[in-house]
Amino acid sequence: MKTPRTLFTLLALLYAALLIPFSQAQYNPFTDDKTESKRTTVTLTPEVTAIAPGKEFTVAITLKHAEGWHSYYSNPGGPGLPLNFKWELPEGYKAAKLHWATPHLYESDATQFYVYEGSYTFLLDITAPSTAKVGDKVTLLITPTWQLCNESGCDAPSSEEFALQLQVAETASINEDKKELFSNARSHMPKSGNGISVSSEVADGNLVLKVSADHITSSELHYIDNARLTDPAQTQSITENAGVYTITAPLAEGATTGSNITGLLLVDGKTAYTIDSQLANGATATATNSDQSSASSGHGSINHTAPSAEDIAAAAKLYDAETPIDYVLLDGSKEKSHTLITALGFIFLGGFLLNLMPCVFPVLGIKVMGFVQQAGSDARKIKFHGLAFMAGLVVSMWVLAAIIYILIFTFGHDINWGQQLTNPIFLAFMILLLFLFGLNLAGVFEVGTSLTGAGGDLQAKKGYSGSFFSGVLTTLIATPCSGPFLGSVLGYTLKQPPLQGMIIFTVFALGISVPYVLLSFFPALINKLPRPGGWMVTFKQIMAFALFATAAYFFQSFAKITGTSGASWLVMAIVILSLAVWAYGKFATPYTPKLKKYIWGIGFPLLVAIGGVYITKAATEQRAPATPITASSWYPGVVEQNRAKKRVVWVDYTADW
Repeated sequence: MKTPRTLFTLLALLYAALLIPFSQAQYNPFTDDKTESKRTTVTLTPEVTAIAPGKEFTVAITLKHAEGWHSYYSNPGGPGLPLNFKWELPEGYKAAKLHWATPHLYESDATQFYVYEGSYTFLLDITAPSTAKVGDKVTLLITPTWQLCNESGCDAPSSEEFALQLQVAETASINEDKKELFSNARSHMPKSGNGISVSSEVADGNLVLKVSADHITSSELHYIDNARLTDPAQTQSITENAGVYTITAPLAEGATTGSNITGLLLVDGKTAYTIDSQLANGATATATNSDQSSASSGHGSINHTAPSAEDIAAAAKLYDAETPIDYVLLDGSKEKSHTLITALGFIFLGGFLLNLMPCVFPVLGIKVMGFVQQAGSDARKIKFHGLAFMAGLVVSMWVLAAIIYILIFTFGHDINWGQQLTNPIFLAFMILLLFLFGLNLAGVFEVGTSLTGAGGDLQAKKGYSGSFFSGVLTTLIATPCSGPFLGSVLGYTLKQPPLQGMIIFTVFALGISVPYVLLSFFPALINKLPRPGGWMVTFKQIMAFALFATAAYFFQSFAKITGTSGASWLVMAIVILSLAVWAYGKFATPYTPKLKKYIWGIGFPLLVAIGGVYITKAATEQRAPATPITASSWYPGVVEQNRAKKRVVWVDYTADW
């Protein structure tokens, strides 16, 4: 039964319509901006057009975030980096006070965050020296640092320096055009706590505030402490009795207070009042986020808060990738250094075991199918196929090692084994390759199978090149899997002279190829396998699902790098490319009429594939929002920073792949 031609005509028109938006130069199919700076605009606005000697003036710092994104108050609440402002002022000029805007409450994963969404203005009061010369121009440099987050995650912290130039005059003159900006900014600042009666105490691990004021008539209250004493993951309770509101805020684990507390009282989620209260039973201990030592234990106190931008910058100065860290293993011993002999042994064993790893096992199954097809064939040819496969592995491993050493000598830094799996282009290539090979095995289309598995069809008429390139493909698939348990040996390898390193890479390739070569040289083992028959079609189709599973295995790493946007569009690319190979398999057969074959079996698949490749390229350019740095996160120098404070550091690490 022939499929109506009109169906394919409609399909082609539909596909062309889908591609029209992608052909537009200004069109971006992804909703998230890839450049973080596009998500935030920063503006400096002076309240005066000229400043006067000895007088105070105000500068507005306005941050406007893209919809759906937010930055953090000086106390972020949950994990996150607070907004930070630095300034460089001319000699004699002094920053009197920074006025923070009132933050919003933002709840995520049952944790309260204190954030800024949309457009917010902060005011910086600056005093000019009395010695300022009339007629001079002065330049103020202000550097805000912020971290943007949304529902999916966070970007890395951003920092940018902005300059503002002002003229000195005999008298200051107000910038009339900006009155509304400053009026609105001041209306969104926390109000003075005058007229509000507040008493506070610590009881049963809670900070208890009793608040009364005639103008507070809502029980929608929330306390934000400036010292990060309260636990944002625990709900604050509010009770009211005769106009007195009692706020019970659980303290963070290990937190202790000083003799007084300062913070904000948020009313109805939008109006804030400053709170400064003497504790009824105030202690003299420090808060959790201090770094003072405990006299009783002799160890530094634990930091339960996320590091500040200053902490991260200070840690980076201590970090040196070339300096080994003194450490012990779980059994209390120190890891012994690898010698070349032990490295060769481990690398050979690791290569052999890789045949059982998720990255390689599906390919191993296809290799076994090739052995089955060779049962009863010329044993001499089987041996040569085995050697050709081994040669492909060894040569591709040499090429990979040469590239790594060239990069090391060129850029002067280590290239980690398996690092190709952090490259979204490589991952996308492997995912599409494995998925298309799976469709091939499932019978959607038919092409030569020399690259789908080690050996593929080992019949002599296919030549030895298929076996050679099977070894090349096995190298591409196998090397990422080696990272988790061969990292230390390979780290040792890459620090050796190139000759020794090449020897170890060679042994690694030999270890991977051992099962194939053994079966090639001992045909009796092949003869014990079942004879070819109809069951092979079923086996081939089952192996397609193993390749689909392997593609899904790599897809996890791709999604972590590119985020939801990149992952979604790669799935779309897979669908489009699947359509291309389906059309090829359906109409590019020897039995299809020439015109129909060239239009629907070659032209249409080629057009569809071009669109799929374009979407794949766009998908690889996406990046997932950075994970916020928390107190338990690793960042360069965090180990050295804590060891310098006489702390014991527990490190638990792994790789996504």
